[in-house]
This record gives sequence, C-alpha cells and structure tokens, in this order.
Amino acid sequence: MELLVVTLAYTTPGRDADSLARVRFISDTVRNAPGLITSRCYRSRGNDSYYIMLTTWDDDDNWQKAQERHNPRQLLLSSAKELLTAAPQQWLMRYRWGYSRPAATPVVAAAHLCTARSEQAEFVQTKYIEGLRHYATQPMLAFAFLARGAHEEGILAARSATASSPTTGSMDTSYQSGTTFLSLFSWGSEEEREDFYSDSYTRTLTRFMNNMGNTHVLLLEPM
Repeated sequence: MELLVVTLAYTTPGRDADSLARVRFISDTVRNAPGLITSRCYRSRGNDSYYIMLTTWDDDDNWQKAQERHNPRQLLLSSAKELLTAAPQQWLMRYRWGYSRPAATPVVAAAHLCTARSEQAEFVQTKYIEGLRHYATQPMLAFAFLARGAHEEGILAARSATASSPTTGSMDTSYQSGTTFLSLFSWGSEEEREDFYSDSYTRTLTRFMNNMGNTHVLLLEPM
C-alpha cells in the first residue's frame, strides 16, 4: 500500500536563496530513491519561511530502505541544519481521497493539517470525505487530496512500546498519539483560491475541521 511521507521544515527568514537552493538539492536527491512514486515540493507564501515535501513510496519496505540516503527529514538535518529554525517535522500517511484535473496547472496551494483525537478519527474521516466529494462534482480545484496518518515520532514510540510489551496484542501504530489529516488544495490562479475560500460550502467544511481538532493552514506555491 502506498505510503505518503510529509516533511515540513521552517527556515531562517532572510536566507531564502540559500534555503531554496538547499531544498531543491535535497528534493533532487530524494527523486533518485528506489521505490519512490511521486515527489512534490512547495514553498511558503507570505511572511513565514517554510517548505513542505510530499513523497509517495510504493510500500513501507522501500521507505525503510530509504532511511540512510533518502529520508527527507534526515537530509535536511544533515545538509541544511544551519538554515533551519527547528528540527523538521515528518508524518507518515495513507491517501484517503483525491482527484486531479490535468487541464489546470497548479499555481497556488494550501495544506490543511488537522490533528484530531484518535477515537474520533473514523468519524472525522467519514464526514470530511463526504464534504470533499462536493468538489469532485463541482470542480473548483486544480488538484486535491486527503491523507491520514500520524507524526513519525509518535509512530516510532508506539512501535517501541508494542515491541517491549508484546502481550498487549497488535495495534495500528499509524493512528497513535492523535491522528493527523492532511488536505492539500491547489488552484490554477489566485482568483480561484479566493473563490474557493469564500464559498459557503468551504466555510462550513473548515469550521467542522476546526471544531474536531487542532488545525494549521500552510499557504504554499509549487516549486
């Protein structure tokens, strides 16, 4: 099953040229990894300086084999540490919904990261997908998807706990320590983005996600 790895790195303001060059180098390095299906990289729009990398791997085994040479978080820490304001965050996710409209080239984008309580994850996913299907019948987006998973550190901690206490039985470590949903939206123009967020349906869906968990919106442009 495909694995989506989401890597978010905040960089030092005022060093945009250095950060951009380093992130592009890292992105090119990751693209050579065996088992990599797709790789997308975005930079921030606005005053904050950050980058988000989305890498899709054909399975967990190839992701594990990539740890030494092609893990985006580790590459950022080893070759761009002096440009980072904090250690990069990384989530491991599975795709839950998505569509593309190839006729429109993404110009601007936004990533919505919402972390909800694990016991509410199934309810949130069901309701959110019901809402997102509205955009498949009335396309307002160039590209969009929903993915679900958890912070990498939480997953590793859960696996360690399971390994040390095997009698507790199996558990899905993807959803431990809170479940994170990533919805990525892309538009062909700034005007389309504004129309999307001013739409009453979008406002209702946004309020729902804000009520169900801690939501953070990242304004992006494709690299």
